[in-house]
Amino acid sequence: MTNSSTGSGRRTFLKAAGTAGAVGMTGLSGCLFSGGGGSGGGNTINILTWEEYADLKKEIEDRLDVTVKFTKSTSSSNMFTGWKSGKDEQFDIAVPNNNYVPKMMDAGLVEPVPDDIVKNKSDIYDTFKGFSENQFTKDGEQYGVPIRFGWYGYSYDSRKIPEDHEQSYDVLFSDEYKGTDLNGKVVMYDNHFKAMSATALYLGYKKAFEGDKVTLSEKQIQKVKKTLIEQKPKLQGYIAADPTYIKSFKQGNFLVGQSGRNEIVEMWSNGTEWPKMATPKEGSLAWFESAVVSKKSENKDLAWKVINEFIAPKLGADLAKAGYSPSCNPKTQEHLSKEQNDMFGSIKPSRLEDFIPFKAVENEDAWQNAWDEVKTA
Repeated sequence: MTNSSTGSGRRTFLKAAGTAGAVGMTGLSGCLFSGGGGSGGGNTINILTWEEYADLKKEIEDRLDVTVKFTKSTSSSNMFTGWKSGKDEQFDIAVPNNNYVPKMMDAGLVEPVPDDIVKNKSDIYDTFKGFSENQFTKDGEQYGVPIRFGWYGYSYDSRKIPEDHEQSYDVLFSDEYKGTDLNGKVVMYDNHFKAMSATALYLGYKKAFEGDKVTLSEKQIQKVKKTLIEQKPKLQGYIAADPTYIKSFKQGNFLVGQSGRNEIVEMWSNGTEWPKMATPKEGSLAWFESAVVSKKSENKDLAWKVINEFIAPKLGADLAKAGYSPSCNPKTQEHLSKEQNDMFGSIKPSRLEDFIPFKAVENEDAWQNAWDEVKTA
């Protein structure tokens, strides 16, 4: 499963985000994103990550005796393939999506986390502690630190569908809901992993998401395909993420749509309050970025100290403001306004209970073939 199937749309959002994101990047010089200078000791830490992290440069350097240099990446896949081809010697830290940390572990590229240095890790949500134990732990050692997160469910027009409705994927497959005609007013992602996963959860196949990989049987894949084909006449269509989604939603082209939370946060930040985001009872796919340290770093302890700052309450709040994505450390909420907490800070732990972390898919060729048949049906 490539990064494009696990959240690249939010990168488009972060790149094109509104004023808060733009203000957060004001004054950053191009040198922050120049190529990695090598993991060569001293007090310089080279970091391969998403662009918003550079907002933390001054505060990290003020808090630690360190110079941090950031190199912008556009995908977790590029981080992984780059490190496999030797860039693990150039960078001390990378921050890929969670589903790439096990790949880095298996390739022998990363160091285990020292709990005595990354002390803020003890404050993160229990949900992400559990995900770390399941995805990032090998022979009793943990190799990644969760930093920030987001999730996928569905969004809806609260002017037409009441906020107190039962949050379920059932709404995506209905002609009518709570007295509102939804025929031709529903959209799904134009992405096989996201659309098929939501359908599988709707059909009650949650157990398929419990292991190291998503393991739908051939029979289940065929049922997912049949359900999506039967849904097609009811759809307004399939849609890409972020700008296209937001424009179409504002124009009233649909009332309910499979979505990530960032699309809705962007609409809120621009003053559009009627869209709401649902966390379906059947489960929500979740991404979370996780920091790792290269096995070839000559500054491992200092690198882990920098990572500890990524989830420190004040700096974690600054990162949330820069990228509109909540921190895995709930203590960041103390440093956000009520409005900011409503958008990307205060997340009830109960909402996280049904999160399903992104992971690889078993037999992805069968998924892709089924999706191709859905699209051509």
